[in-house]
Amino acid sequence: MNNLRQIFASSEPLLLFCVIGLGYLVGKFKYKGFSLGIAAVLFIGIIFGGWQPKGTAPFKIANELSEIGLILFVYVVGITSGAGFFESFRRRGIRFNFVVAIILLASSLFTFVVGRMMSLPFGQVAGVFCGSLTNTPALAALTEVISNSGVDNPADAAVGYSIAYPFGVICGILCFNYFFKLYKDKPREKQAAAATGSAPVLKVNNFKITNPNLFNRAIGELNIRHNIGVMISRVRHGGRVIVPNKYTVLQENDIIVAVGSPNDMERAEKYFGEASDEKIETESQNIDMRRILVSSRDVAGKTIGELDLDRKFNATITRLRRADVEIVASPDMAIEMGDRLIVVMPSERAEAVAKYFGDSVRGLAEIDYTALTLGICLGVLFGMLPLPLPGGHKISLGFAGGPLIVGLVLGRMSRTGPFVWSMPLEVSQTLSHIGLLFFLAGVGVRSGGPFWNAISTTGWKLFFLGAGASLISTIATLFLIYYFAHGTAAQAMGAASGMQTQPATLTCAYDLSKSSDAYIAYATVYPFSMIGKIILAQLIFIIGKSLFGV
Repeated sequence: MNNLRQIFASSEPLLLFCVIGLGYLVGKFKYKGFSLGIAAVLFIGIIFGGWQPKGTAPFKIANELSEIGLILFVYVVGITSGAGFFESFRRRGIRFNFVVAIILLASSLFTFVVGRMMSLPFGQVAGVFCGSLTNTPALAALTEVISNSGVDNPADAAVGYSIAYPFGVICGILCFNYFFKLYKDKPREKQAAAATGSAPVLKVNNFKITNPNLFNRAIGELNIRHNIGVMISRVRHGGRVIVPNKYTVLQENDIIVAVGSPNDMERAEKYFGEASDEKIETESQNIDMRRILVSSRDVAGKTIGELDLDRKFNATITRLRRADVEIVASPDMAIEMGDRLIVVMPSERAEAVAKYFGDSVRGLAEIDYTALTLGICLGVLFGMLPLPLPGGHKISLGFAGGPLIVGLVLGRMSRTGPFVWSMPLEVSQTLSHIGLLFFLAGVGVRSGGPFWNAISTTGWKLFFLGAGASLISTIATLFLIYYFAHGTAAQAMGAASGMQTQPATLTCAYDLSKSSDAYIAYATVYPFSMIGKIILAQLIFIIGKSLFGV
């Protein structure tokens, strides 16, 4: 065993990937539907970190590796959640963040008061607050404040953090599993699943224009996509079938092909006049319909209206498929890398249209590293900006808060000139998982030694203090988001993950709910929660030292 340990101690890359591999393997085991998932990497890291025979140096994984992983994870989460974040903030974001503010204040007060009753050093108490809410940037800021005080041991923060952190993750996973079992069959969840869980299958119907209000009027003038929800892909007039555009004029007895949801089709029949049994698709010998993959960065991030396909190619995008969801196209819809478009066009223009969008799996796999690294650089710089506090203290958003906020903004913008900030779903998932694995492995290994050493001294006090703070904050967030903010179970778990700023519990929330609402709720409260915990962790120490000198 000593020889094996020496091998790991001599190679940080070997240790890193061994922890990741074993943790990922352990995380796949399930017991009665419960599994640690990707969070198992953290606990395997703690086991390795505690493997330290007498007279040997502890294992180490460079802190920079964890920071790189954290930066990569939160930036990609910001990019993929940007549009949804700003949209959701206009709806429930204010209530979600209000709940989180109340929870963070209550958790910090609980930790402060109970820690004082236990006669614990406030450096450790503040560290427990960081660990119970699993926030590494807050720990880094707290350690710096303690070091600048010159009178306390900066390691106190790490000890409190190490004891509380594992239960902070376990608590979230356990609470989420029981919470979701309680609420997954509620009417609200069924309605949410019907609305967002899986989009209805789109239908293609033919209609005959018999409504006098439509005679001799252009499709663009009627604004059919906005008013009815369907897209017209073909029009037959006078025995000739054409690909329509916004200038195409509808006339009496024209036959059209419309694409939309079943509900939209019911409205369309009344709007156009009557359904038609004629299948003009079979008459369209000079018209081609093709599924085309968006892999060109020249078009990604632009709206369908900006592409001006009807003028360039006499082509029309009728629908697109994104993340396994099929959507009826509209002029104001921005296309993204990896979208699969259904395009109707003249047969002779099919190859030109395909080339215009790229239509290459290989091209899709090529990441725009310039946009990726530029966005991350902007995020890191933003996180380094000092924010002044009363008393001459300064804080910063750090390597997590800065990249996340910049990612959210850039994800909302999607494109800026030649820079395409958005990325295909497959690429974003891969990058975020790699970043998360690096982060969890590094934190686990570094926490192992202090974790096991503190167990024999003040460990039990720190553990119960952290467990109490974790349980109170997690349970309160879940139920307040569900009942006060009227969120779904997926949103409650996502917001609780954001309150904890914990990627592992976010993964658990998504695995349970299979809903992107978990990611959106996470991104909605994450920035506020990150900033709040950085400030509160430092205030716990500063006020504790000022009032009690402990």
